[in-house]
This record gives sequence, structure tokens and C-alpha cells, in this order.
Amino acid sequence: MPPDTTVALLDTTTSFFLTQKETLDVLGKVLGIIGGGGLIGLLTLFFTKTLPWWRTRRDRRLLENNLDGSLYSKAVIERSTQHYVDPFCQVVDPAGAEEPRHLAFNPKDNLFKVVDEALAQSTAHRYLILLADSGMGKTSFLLNYFARYLRKGKRGFALQLVPLGIPDADARIATIAKKEKTVLLLDALDEDTLAIVDHAARLRDLVKLTRDFQKVLITCRTQFFPKEEEIPRETGIVKVGPRAAGETAQYLFHKLYLSPFTDEQVEAYLKKRYAFWQRRRRKLADAMVQKIPNLSVRPMLLAHVEDLVRADRAVNYSFELYEEMVEAWLEREEGIFSNLKKESLRQFSERLAVDLHLNRKRRGAVRIPRAELAVLAQAWNIPLEEWLLSGRSLLNRDAEGNYKFAHRVIMEYLIVKRFIAGDPACYDMQWTDHMKELLWEIIQYRLAANEPINFDVKKADLSGLQLSLRSVPVASLTDEEVRLMLKRQGFFDKSVHRDGAGIRHLFERTERKDGKLVVDHTTGLTWQQAGSTTGTSFHDAERYIRDLNQRNFAGYSDWRLPTLEEAMSLMEPSKRGDLYLNPVFDRRQSGIWTVDKFNRDEAWSVYFALGVCNRNPVSNTSFVRAVR
Repeated sequence: MPPDTTVALLDTTTSFFLTQKETLDVLGKVLGIIGGGGLIGLLTLFFTKTLPWWRTRRDRRLLENNLDGSLYSKAVIERSTQHYVDPFCQVVDPAGAEEPRHLAFNPKDNLFKVVDEALAQSTAHRYLILLADSGMGKTSFLLNYFARYLRKGKRGFALQLVPLGIPDADARIATIAKKEKTVLLLDALDEDTLAIVDHAARLRDLVKLTRDFQKVLITCRTQFFPKEEEIPRETGIVKVGPRAAGETAQYLFHKLYLSPFTDEQVEAYLKKRYAFWQRRRRKLADAMVQKIPNLSVRPMLLAHVEDLVRADRAVNYSFELYEEMVEAWLEREEGIFSNLKKESLRQFSERLAVDLHLNRKRRGAVRIPRAELAVLAQAWNIPLEEWLLSGRSLLNRDAEGNYKFAHRVIMEYLIVKRFIAGDPACYDMQWTDHMKELLWEIIQYRLAANEPINFDVKKADLSGLQLSLRSVPVASLTDEEVRLMLKRQGFFDKSVHRDGAGIRHLFERTERKDGKLVVDHTTGLTWQQAGSTTGTSFHDAERYIRDLNQRNFAGYSDWRLPTLEEAMSLMEPSKRGDLYLNPVFDRRQSGIWTVDKFNRDEAWSVYFALGVCNRNPVSNTSFVRAVR
């Protein structure tokens, strides 16, 4: 292509604005410049790169011109609109009574279409809650939905978007005019500092505050509510006027869940991310996605697939993905300024993450004013001015000069890193579900790699993540039920389930006033490190337990015989010395009674010397290892 043609083409392709007429005019000019053989290639370039670029640019302009800059920074808007792929959604239980049949969508329904239909219907669906895990695209959806609304000619209602993680969210909601003709989008209930304290009370207050709006859509992390049943069903707002037979008297909260990306959606994203002349990198990225399921579950991670492709190493856990992202960013930053060292910047980022998390109530949001940030940077010896002005940091700046992490999940990863480093500020903090999952992954990773757990697990809140094992006795546990249990739990049994891998324990050996204990942080159980010194009958084993409780062994009076599930959780898939048992336990108790029975005359025992469990006549002898 001659130079003058190239210049004309560049001049033409950079002149895209917002109207269809201008687009057609530009296309006409381009086709006039290029002819014949280059036409197909040019059209491919236009429709695969230039047109999507123009549409994204148009949406960014609309959002920047119609949203207060203090709500969403330009960086957030850019990240949310770039290479965007429409998500799907689903309901938890399409057959449930609380979900009307016409709102029971399947996992391949386009979320934009679903929300359009819900907002267009009668006031029956006045409150919607969109739930998804962190990094799945809740905020991105709201921003893209708002941009699409702004592009529409006929709207039918006003649309307002307010993030709940800002200090003046309620005041902004209260000042919105013509509420009865307005649909309100409320972003991130889980970042609302009042909801973090008491989500039920905060939801009630929000319903009162928004009761005059035409419709309300609220986004929130799925795990923000400890149990799904804690997500309220009724709003407390009574319907006015006649109701259909069986219709509830109050408006209900209707739940929608973002679906993980399908293979087709991942492919669509990668095609947007990598042009047709970048096929090799697209292929590498696709191979990375196939190896790491979390990339398709969390589009936020998918957006950083290039960093992972460049790193080119095996990744099996989510925390490894975050580390690759942080490491790539640190290396980029270190190369910009000669006096900015990677390790100093890492320390600053981790400490700042902890500070934002601990002081979110005082500041009213998970963000920090520039003045406070400058004080911290000075104390931590970071050249703040030139670093932040580089525009490449993990932090975003809003129009009011406040800073927050670009991704909350990255902030939470950095907090967990700081906890592992032994920062006392992390010991009494509130743990989010994502932070718990990250720490649990790191523990599992270290156990699998035989690396030491060199931090105090007891100072972390891992509630809800421990393996739950049956603790209630069964009076007639059959052979078939045992076989199914072993396979379901993945326990090793040399006779019945040789493929069982067992579980990775996180044992902690402690010593109390009159006995040694082993705490299993994987199951939440506390075991006797030893047990009975001789074999006993089943009835004598029960007597042994009563004696432990009467004398308050090791300071506890709730000792019991383990269930078969609990006892088999200790079975190792290979011998550790002479027993299929971790050496943290005393070796004398080579076989132990469980509380479960096969019938009146036989109870189940676990034999660590043989690597099996079996029925044992109650008159026979076995050792006792109590649990609580």
C-alpha cells in the first residue's frame, strides 16, 4: 500500500464518532481508497477490530458524560466496556414457588434480555437481586446496561445508577427526581458499610428508601448472605389494587444469578481480545483457559489472560492467578521509575489493602482520600507522586481524588498475603468469603507440596470452609452404605476403595493440662493424640468415653466415639511407617472403635494397620481414640 494511501486510511479510520451516517460515510471513503484484492481484508479488519473499537469508545463517552466521575472512574469504565461479552443468567430453583414461571430462565438466557423483560413487566417484579461471586462482572453488567439504555431512542423510563459502596449513597438516592418513573440500579450491596454490619437491617432501610421507584435492581456477592434462605423474600411493601388468585400481598425480591461463561462466550471474548493476525496468542490463551476453569468463572481474571500467557507456567489455584497478575504489574511498575523497587511496592500495596479493609467504616467506603494516602506512602517510603501519576497502578482514582483498588478481589488477595506474613493488624479483622477461600487454597497448596504452614491458622476465620463429616451415630449402617460413603468422600480403603486419595489434613498438635490433642483444621475436629492404652470391648469403650468426660480430659467434657466417616477421614492412602495413619498420632492405637453399628451385635471399626474398615463383634476388642 503506498504511503499516501496509508495516511488517508489512518485519517479515515480515526474519524469515527457516534452516528450511523458518519460510520457509513467513513466506510465509503475507505472502500474508495482501497479496491479489488484488498477489500476482503479491509472489511475483515473493519468488522472485527475497528467497528468494535468504535462501539466501545462510544459507550465510554456516554458513560463518562452521564455519570458523576466520583462514582466510577474512567479506568473502571474502560475496563468494564473493553471486549465486553453479554453474560447469561439463571435462577436458583426455576420450579420454586417464589419464582414465577415467566421469570424462571435457563442458564443460557441473555442477562440483558432477562432484565429487559423483568423491567417491562408489571410491578410484580419490582425488586430484583442479581447475585454472583466476586469478579464475575456485576458492575460491568450495570455499566454496559446503562450505556445501552443511553443509546436507545425510545426509553419509556428514566434510569439511575448508584454504587452502594460510597458514603453518600442514600443522599444521592433521595435526591433523584420522578422516582415513580425511574428504574434504580444499586451496585454492590456487599460493599455497603452498613450492610456489612447488618445486611438484613440495611436491606429493610433500602426498601424504605426506594419504595417510590418504579423498579429496583440490586447487585451483591452470592456469599454475602451466610445462607441462601437469609436473602429476604418479601419486601414489606404491600401491593395496592386488585390481585390475581394466588398472588402475594407484598412485592417480592426476585433472585437472578450470573452464570459462568460458556465455552462459546470464552471463545467470543478471546476473538475480541486477539485480532485475527494474533491467532498464535489466541491459541495460547485458549489453552490456558482450558487448564484453568477459574478463568471462565470469573471474567475479571479472563481479562488478564495475557499476563498468564506471558508467564507460561502451570497454574492450578485461584491465588496463583492473582499472584501472576500482581507480579506482572509490579514488574511493569519497577521498570518505569529507577527508585521504585518491586518489593517496596508490594509491601506498600499489601499494607494499604489491610488499611482500606480495616478503616472502611470510618471512611464510609473501601477507598482513601489522597491526603491520607500521602501520609501512608511517606511512612512506608514510597515515591507516591510519580507512581500514582503513572496511571498504571493497582489503584483507581475518582473525580474527588479518592483512591481504591481497581479490583476488590485483588485487594482481598493482598490482605491474605499480609496475614500470612504475620501482620497483627489482620488477626482480628472480618474475613470475607473470598478471603477465606484464598487462604484455604494456599493451605491446600502447601500441604500438597509438603511445604510448612508457617502462619497461625487459628487467627483466621475459616468458618464455612471446613469439610463437614457426619457426627450423628447410625444404628444400622449397611455394607453398601459404607461403600457409597467411601467413594463419595474419596476415603482410602484397601479392600473397598483403593483409588481413594483421602483428604489433605492440616493437623496441629497441642498439649493441655492432662493430655495431648491433635486439632484437624480441615474437618474442625479435635482428637486424642493417643487414646486407650489397651484394647477394650465396645461397651468398655463407651465406659472409657464417660470416664474422659467425668474427669474433664484436657479441659473438655464433650468427648465421644467417632462416626465411621470421622474415623476413616484419618486413613492415609499409603503406609506412614507401619500404619495407614499420620505420624502425628500415637502408634499404639492400630485399630479403633466407631460409634456406628451394623446391628445390635456388631459395630464398625477402623484398622489403620490393615488400611480398611470392617464390622467387628461388640464383644471383640479394639482401641479407643476419642473425638470432639
